Amino acid sequence: MKKLLLAFSIFLSCLICNSQTWEKSFSPGDFDLNGQYLGGSEVMQLVSHKKKLYASIGYWQDATNIWYGGSNSNIGWGQIIRKDNSIGNWQEDFKFGANYLRPEILKQLIFTKDAQGNLLTSPDTLLIAAGYSPNYVTSIVSAKAFVRNDNNDVWEESSIFQGGLPAGENYSIRDIQVYTDQITGIEQINVSLGTHGIFTGTYNPNITGSIDWNSIPEIGPLSIRSLGIVQANNGLYFSSGNKLYKREDGVNFSYSVIHDFSDLSTTINSAVGGVRGLTTISNPNGNNEALLLMWCPDGQSKGTIYRLEPNGNGGFDRYYETKISLLVENYLAGSSVSYLLGAYNEFYEYTDPITNDTYHIIGFESSISSGVHPTWNGYYSGALYAKRDNNMQYTLEEVNGAIGLNDTALVAIRCYVKSPFDSDESIYFGGFDPNSNISTNMAWIYKKTYQNTSLSEISTTKELLKIIDILGRQTKEIKNSLLFYIYNDGTVEKKIIIE
Repeated sequence: MKKLLLAFSIFLSCLICNSQTWEKSFSPGDFDLNGQYLGGSEVMQLVSHKKKLYASIGYWQDATNIWYGGSNSNIGWGQIIRKDNSIGNWQEDFKFGANYLRPEILKQLIFTKDAQGNLLTSPDTLLIAAGYSPNYVTSIVSAKAFVRNDNNDVWEESSIFQGGLPAGENYSIRDIQVYTDQITGIEQINVSLGTHGIFTGTYNPNITGSIDWNSIPEIGPLSIRSLGIVQANNGLYFSSGNKLYKREDGVNFSYSVIHDFSDLSTTINSAVGGVRGLTTISNPNGNNEALLLMWCPDGQSKGTIYRLEPNGNGGFDRYYETKISLLVENYLAGSSVSYLLGAYNEFYEYTDPITNDTYHIIGFESSISSGVHPTWNGYYSGALYAKRDNNMQYTLEEVNGAIGLNDTALVAIRCYVKSPFDSDESIYFGGFDPNSNISTNMAWIYKKTYQNTSLSEISTTKELLKIIDILGRQTKEIKNSLLFYIYNDGTVEKKIIIE
C-alpha cells in the first residue's frame, strides 16, 4: 500500500526557520540571592523601565499570607520583583508591607510639566505602584502611591486617600494615566480609586514620592469601580460599569457620559466590572483614534470585544469585533464556555520581530465544561491569549503550548511586555487568577523568544518530545489524522499520514 506523507512545519518559510520557544522565567516559593522570599498567587503587571523588567506580585488567596493560614506575618504581602538582564535571576525590589495584599497597579509614567504647567528641562520617567492597606483595628483604609527613586533604588510613598472600611472594590486601583488639560495646560496624574472615584495629583520632584495628591476626587463616588483610564483624541476617558465618561477640560472641569452600554445590560456585577481593558488604538476607518474594550457585565460574560469610533458628533459608534468564548470553543474542541473574564490590563500592542506584523494581545480565563481538556476548579488550566491583527481578525495562542493533564495550572494571563533587554527578541507573559480558591505559589511568568534561523543552522539531531492531537491530548502516531509533533528545539510540525 502506498504511503503518502503530507507534512509541513508551521515555522518554516522558504529558507528561514521562524522558531518561537517558551521558557519559564519565574516560579514562586523560593528565596532570591539576598534571602528575600519570592512567592505569590498571581502576577498582576509586567513593566519595562529603564532597561530592566519589573513584575508586581499579589498574595490574594495565598496560604503563605497570615490571612489565609500563614504563620509568618513578615511575608505574604505585595511585592515588586526585578530582573536586570535576560539571563539574570528575579529579585525583590520592593516589599509593600503589612496588609498590602497585592500591588493594585504598576506602571511607567512620563511627566513633562511641573504643577504650574511649565515644561520641565527634561521629562522625568517614573515607575509608580499603588495599593491599599486596611487596618482592622482603627477601621481606616489607606491608599498610597509608591514611586521608585532610580538614583538610590528606594521606593518613596505618598498618600492618595484615607477612608473607612470596607476595603476591596471600594479602594481598587486599576489604572493610572498622565493627562494635560487642553484648556489650562496643567499636567496631572489621574488614578482610579475604586468606588471613591478619580483622584488627581501633580508632579513635584521636591517632595517625597514626587506626587502632590489632591485628597478630593475630581469625580466620585462611583457606583462601580473604574477599570480603565485612557487618553484619546486629546481627551481623557474612563470607564465605570456600563458607562464611558469623558472629562470636559477647563478651570471649571466636569465629566459627562459619552457612551452608554445600558442597551447591553443595565445590571453590572461589580466584581466583574462591565467595560474592561479600555485601550486607545488607531481608528481603522479614520485618521483619529478609536477605543478597544472587552465587555464583561456578569457571571455569564463571554468576553465580547467592541470597538468605539468617534462619530463626529462628540460621541462614539460601537462596532462588534468578536466574542472570545467562541474562539475558545473552537480552539478547545468539544468544550463549552460558561464564563469568560479577560482584559485584566490593556490590549497590548506588539510587533512580531520576524514577520513585522503588529498585533494587540489580550489575556483571559475561561470556565469550561469538558471531560477532555484539563481544568482547575472549573477553569481551563492552560493560559490562552487572543491576538488581534490589523484586519481586526482574532486568533488564539497558548503559553508554553497545549497544557498537559499533569502540568501546573496557569489559568489566566493578566499581563505581557516586550523584553527590555538588548538583543533579546522576546515577550514576557504573567498571570494566574485564584478565583477565590486557595492558590499558594501559583504566580507565573513565561518568556516567548522569537528566533530567525537559516536552514543551514537547523540541528539535524532534534528530538521528538511528544505528539498531540487537535484536542491537545498526547497520543501515538495515528494514520489519517491531523497530529502535532513537538520537538525539543521548539519547532512544531503538523502531519497527516495518509495510508
